[in-house]
Order: sequence, then C-alpha cells, then structure tokens
Amino acid sequence: MRTAKARIRVALIDDHPIFRSGVRGLLGETAGIEVVGEASDGRHALDLVGRTLPDVVVMDITMTGMSGLAVARALRDAGSAVHIIFLTVNEDFAFVDEALTAGAQGYVLKRSAGTSLLEAIEAVVSGGRYIDNEMRSPPSLSDRTEAGPPAPQAGEEGGLTARERDVLRLIALGMTMKEVSLSMSISVASVDTYKIRGCKKLGLRSRASIVRYALGQGWLEMENRRHPSDRPSPLM
Repeated sequence: MRTAKARIRVALIDDHPIFRSGVRGLLGETAGIEVVGEASDGRHALDLVGRTLPDVVVMDITMTGMSGLAVARALRDAGSAVHIIFLTVNEDFAFVDEALTAGAQGYVLKRSAGTSLLEAIEAVVSGGRYIDNEMRSPPSLSDRTEAGPPAPQAGEEGGLTARERDVLRLIALGMTMKEVSLSMSISVASVDTYKIRGCKKLGLRSRASIVRYALGQGWLEMENRRHPSDRPSPLM
C-alpha cells in the first residue's frame, strides 16, 4: 500500500523527444510525481523498467522496433506489477480493447494529456482504470457518417499574436527566457512581455499550465513533424 507521502515514480517511453520533453515538464512540476527515467523505443523500455522499477509507465503505442503493445505484453508475461498508461494519437476504438488486453490500465489521447494524464496516473496507482473521455463510447454509425469534420473555432488560440504563441511554445519545449531570446533574436525583456501578455490572455499562471495548453493545442506534436533542422534548439 502506498503511503500518503510516497512519490509516484513514472517512466516515459516515446520516440518523439520533443513531446517527451513536454510531458516530463508537466510531470516534473507536479507535486508527488517523480520522473525516474525515459526511453525512446520499446526494447530500451524493458531495460529501463527493470533498472528503475517505476510505479507507472507512460508509453506510446506506435514506436520504432518494438511497439508499446508488445512491451506491455512482455511486462505482463514477466509478472511485472508496473501500471501502464498508453499516451497515444491512436483514436481507433479497437486499440482501447487491445491495450487493455495487453495489460494496460490507462488509455489517454496525446491531445488530452494536459488535462487527463495526471488523473490517469492517480487512477491507475489507486488500482483503477482510466480511459480518455473521448474513447469511452464508440460513436454510432450515423454519427460517424453524418457529423462531418468539426467547424473551426474562432480564436481557438485565445487571440494570441504570432510572437506570443511562439514564446509560449518555446517555453513549453523547455527553453529558458535567455534561450527563447536567442532563438527568436529578441531581447529577454521582450520575451518576458510576450510571455506575460500571452499568459494573461489564456489565464495561465505557471510553466506547467503553459505545457498543458501546448499539449492541448498540439504544439509539441507539430514540433515533432517539422524537419529537424527547422526545430529550435536550446542555446547556451
């Protein structure tokens, strides 16, 4: 049984380092949670779990080499007591059943990570299951054929200017104010101004809340799809 003061030890497995960095930032600023290690593929995941003995593995399904589902099955067959949460872009309802059968206790969509991942971690360490709200009830055939694509929402990025959005995105990626300044070729004072304005528009009060917003907007996933040479890299 866990004590009230015991920290939840979490291992992150995802082959997108930018996305993994954002999740690490979110969890790292959450009281009671400790990120004990990371891996970028399934084979290293098994070694990581064996070395660090985490309480929870937060893992993608689709990875190069050994898939997340194969990792989950291997851990289950080895008798591991670790709790597994899949953090994925896969919105096919068939994946939920397959994930649970493989031994997972949680299923969270990446675009919901900012609001749902912490709830999922608390749920699974308490002995329960957590399924993303959008994956709990498969849509009816009529819904799927008649609904069509969702209409774009006006001001879905809170009325941010391009500069405000870029500053918040780089902060979510883990950059310091000085690193953002160098990356955008603007002064640190300007970075601070854009950060304050952007946070005020969105009602954000901490770096963790900025990361949650970035996850919800898909900014970190978009960063992974950019060409590596186009990605901003932290500067010393």
